[in-house]
Amino acid sequence: MKVSILSIGTELTTGQIINRNSAWIAAKLKQQGLDSTVHVTVPDETEVILKSLHYCAELTDVLFITGGLGPTSDDFTRDVIAEWTGKKLIFDETSWVYIQEILKNRGVGVKAIQKQQCYFPEGSTILKNNKGTANAFSLDHKIQTKNLKIFVLPGPPAEIEAIWNDHINDWLEKSTIYVDKTTTYSWDTLGLPESDVATLTESALTELKKDFPITIGYRVHLPYVEVKMTYPTSADFTAKLFKDKVDQVLASITVLKNFEKISDKFAALIKNQSFAFYDFSTNGSLHQSLSLNLKKQSDWMWKQSMNAMDSDFFSEEDNFIALFNSDEKHCQIMADLNGKKFSKTIELPHRFLSMPERKSMYFAEMAQIEFVKFFLDTKTKS
Repeated sequence: MKVSILSIGTELTTGQIINRNSAWIAAKLKQQGLDSTVHVTVPDETEVILKSLHYCAELTDVLFITGGLGPTSDDFTRDVIAEWTGKKLIFDETSWVYIQEILKNRGVGVKAIQKQQCYFPEGSTILKNNKGTANAFSLDHKIQTKNLKIFVLPGPPAEIEAIWNDHINDWLEKSTIYVDKTTTYSWDTLGLPESDVATLTESALTELKKDFPITIGYRVHLPYVEVKMTYPTSADFTAKLFKDKVDQVLASITVLKNFEKISDKFAALIKNQSFAFYDFSTNGSLHQSLSLNLKKQSDWMWKQSMNAMDSDFFSEEDNFIALFNSDEKHCQIMADLNGKKFSKTIELPHRFLSMPERKSMYFAEMAQIEFVKFFLDTKTKS
């Protein structure tokens, strides 16, 4: 089963916003053993959308389309789909009642323009959107001997996720019941450059036959070098032997596995505790990394500045982490958790000295790594 993703919106092609929907959908498809054949992003222009529909239809069995289902004049995806499939647009009264209820509950006046969202190509299955006013829809379109399955979704990510969970996920599971699912392992390594990490990894795969379906990939994302192993789940027995070998050769430099996030581990350590953050180093990078987890943390305080700070300030502090630059190349971490104190200096790799934004990201991530390493070890020993 081949799948394509078509994203519609001039705000995407002009760079006003980043197209995160395609990546999110592709990741969901991957969980079901499906790879997206192509991602296409087009502006709100009818002719371009029509050409893109033809292009995607030739390459795919299932097509996901996002964007252009709202109430304004530039939301005409449904019209283009109707034209392309040769179907009439039919007004759905149930959708209109639903929209009026949502708007009244929000204290927003109901306008006639909202009715635009209640038209769907004839034969469509309407997919209720419990996070917004624009219901999605799916339909089948026969092209020569092929039956193309089309899902048309709104643009907001939260609405796509809601519709996916309520409607699409079940369809996908049933449709891919005989598809060989994909298994992926990952290792986030620290301390060696990408070429050295690759050499180590490949040394564990010397006995791997060329036609065996294991794919190895590498990605640098500050401060890690990620190794990723992917294979069909049906090959799990043999593939696991090689996975274990990679585990062994990367053990001494592995920080995180299987897409873990250091921010989640950090948050787990301070959960349900009063905690203070003092960031005099990362210019907001530490907060950005932890922001989602901080929403779940009930009692915390944050102080941030790029001005110098005297480390003596923290001598009597409890339950905190503090970062401050001792010079251009070094960041000092001080921390306390339940009476156990910790201090360490992080040195910036030479290649990041001329890149201030990477310097901040590096110190923010390394501070969390060192905090987790120290206090997790302390917790384990006690």
